[in-house]
Amino acid sequence: MKSVARFYRHAHLSFKALFGWLNPGVYLMVMVINPLSQLLFFAMLAKYAFQGSNLAGYVVSNALLLCVMNAVFGMMTVINTDRQMGTLQLVVASPASKIAVFFARAIFHIVSGLFTAALGLAFGMLIFGLTFSGEQLAWLGLVWTVSISAACGLGFVISSFALWSPSMHIWSNLLASVLLLFSGASFPRSHMPDWMYRLSEFFPLTRGVEATKLLIRTGDNGFTTLLTQMAVEGLLGCGFFLLGILLFYYAEYLARVKGTMEME
Repeated sequence: MKSVARFYRHAHLSFKALFGWLNPGVYLMVMVINPLSQLLFFAMLAKYAFQGSNLAGYVVSNALLLCVMNAVFGMMTVINTDRQMGTLQLVVASPASKIAVFFARAIFHIVSGLFTAALGLAFGMLIFGLTFSGEQLAWLGLVWTVSISAACGLGFVISSFALWSPSMHIWSNLLASVLLLFSGASFPRSHMPDWMYRLSEFFPLTRGVEATKLLIRTGDNGFTTLLTQMAVEGLLGCGFFLLGILLFYYAEYLARVKGTMEME
């Protein structure tokens, strides 16, 4: 129990300190007002472009995409803030498990991403008058948990670039735009060029968006397809987290050889 309590304490303090939410007003502006305005814009755009066809699917899919703020910009702080504050050397030199350290830092971003997406869903239901069954909402919770975890895995890979590049905002903004474009949340993926369609298969949230639309469209049917998509999404997320850890260990090896954490 002590190890679990220590893990939770580390996760909570890291989230508050490294993500900059010591001021609740900042959290409200960045993680509530900004995502809700994004949801409203893309939902209205989809409503206009498709004459209201399958509006519920587009609203709920865009609610899922609100997690990008956590998955990309939040996960960017996992390594980047340590480097800026000069504490990255302490993390590298510490005998603590790096996997446990970074997973503890990631878990609250997953929870915060779920909260932001759920808030967006409630906002969309209120504005557009949408209703869903309890079973649909329960399955949405499962789909979104897996998809947001996978997106945080990719965010962790990008955050490891902080070991080599000081310009992390370029990478994070690029990744956020790529996820919005390739997910197919605001338009059918069938409208993509063939190369984009194939490339989108390797990004997280793509299957989460498809599963979300399937769940909204078919109701109680199609759960076999949904579970298959989530299994693939989960494996993709694990692969991204593993790649991020390997990149960090590689940077740690170079640091020990060169005697510095300045890789660029």
